[in-house]
Amino acid sequence: MKILNGPPSVGEMIKELYLLPTGVSTEDAASLCQIDLETFNRILSCEEEIGYELAYKLAKGFNTTHNFWLNTQRDYLASQGN
Repeated sequence: MKILNGPPSVGEMIKELYLLPTGVSTEDAASLCQIDLETFNRILSCEEEIGYELAYKLAKGFNTTHNFWLNTQRDYLASQGN
């Protein structure tokens, strides 16, 4: 796991907690979350902000709560000055 200088983005969380440890491909993870691959890749690269709909899809796909993703997004944006 890489050392972070602030709160991680949603994409970093997905990569570090789900993709790298399990070896699941981005295509399979996107399918699991019922998110189209283009949007999923934008989430991974911090180009897509997480709203309620995406938070619920991520929660369902990764067996978490929607608040986990919304709070991750909020904390990351706050650390970026947004």
